[in-house]
Amino acid sequence: MRKVNYYLWLQQAIGPGAENSGLIFETFSSAEEIFRATDTERRISGVFTAEQIERMNTTDIEDSYKIMGECAAAGVDILTPLDDDYPKNLLNISDYPIVLYVKGSLDVLKRKIPIAIVGTRKPAPRSIASAQELSKALTKCGFVVISGGALGIDTAAHTGAISVGEETIAVLGCGHLFKYLKTNEPLRDVISTNGATISEYPPSTDSFKWNFPIRNRIISGMSVGTIVVEGKKKSGSLITAKHAMLQNRDVFALPSAELGATSDGCEELLKDGAIPVEMPMDVISEYLSIHAEKIKIDESIDLSMNLLSLGLSKNSFDNQVEKIVKQHEDLERERADRRKPKKRELTDSVSDEAKRVYAIFTRDPISIKEIADSVIMPASSLLGALTELELLGYIELLSNTKYSVK
Repeated sequence: MRKVNYYLWLQQAIGPGAENSGLIFETFSSAEEIFRATDTERRISGVFTAEQIERMNTTDIEDSYKIMGECAAAGVDILTPLDDDYPKNLLNISDYPIVLYVKGSLDVLKRKIPIAIVGTRKPAPRSIASAQELSKALTKCGFVVISGGALGIDTAAHTGAISVGEETIAVLGCGHLFKYLKTNEPLRDVISTNGATISEYPPSTDSFKWNFPIRNRIISGMSVGTIVVEGKKKSGSLITAKHAMLQNRDVFALPSAELGATSDGCEELLKDGAIPVEMPMDVISEYLSIHAEKIKIDESIDLSMNLLSLGLSKNSFDNQVEKIVKQHEDLERERADRRKPKKRELTDSVSDEAKRVYAIFTRDPISIKEIADSVIMPASSLLGALTELELLGYIELLSNTKYSVK
């Protein structure tokens, strides 16, 4: 039994991004064993620092129950390395997360090849179009695109997949409940229902700047390769690429010297041996023999399109994002409407007062004040009609003191 609370306790004690997580679980069989170990046993194991041991003694196991309650209320699942849905590629890196918080489903990782697309938050129009078209092509041919859920290239990568009806995964640098980059919050909601958003941080965790370099190792670690579309030498994209190199993952880059300083990181990666990408087939061909069973060439996609000659205005891109978000919101409203109870026909035995009251009900809950404002009758008659409808099973009183059809 995995006993999630002990894994939450351990991650809080040694901190997200701990470099020795892999070694820890080669030495100890579970987080519970570590919790129950003495300081001497922890010290002689040789896998913990003195600071980590100190924090184990000051981290309260009760805090883990608070986090579990917060996750349950927010619809966030908790995964540990023992779970089947935990990304298997992450277990191959030395500093894999002890806990992952997931909103959505990671089932796509069992069916498709995970590939990361990353880049600057302020890309050139060509880079936006390149990331979007590359994402469309790869996801239609058996890949799932992973990115960081931020503005710019991340957004282009995610929307490219969603626009062709495919799933995508965003790895966040904060908790699911923290309102980071508010303008992109609607898109992250879309991603959660078309794939998943994941984080190493408990739901209410702030977006501290040091979270993101730690987060980037998860983007690259989940993926077979990382594609940098546009990025500076000193940028989060390059940190992700360097993580990929250390994790023995492939690194790709789009040649883009003409974009200037915002893409000098790509040029540096290419000099260091990154695989150049000028068309979607450049990526797909690297995995044809390794993952032949998962790659499905979609003939409706131009896999030899020249990504370096594409262009897209910012207004056009913003409109595309708004359209995707609106379609998602409309779909969610339709689903919510279908879940609402249907209004039943009244029998002839129901009193006239009850019929008048029931006539104003829709499938949405309604307060007694709203009912009284809509039906002119004495208060005693109104309450009697509501009681009659409730006893006959036509309506019910909800916990928020509103009435709903039943």
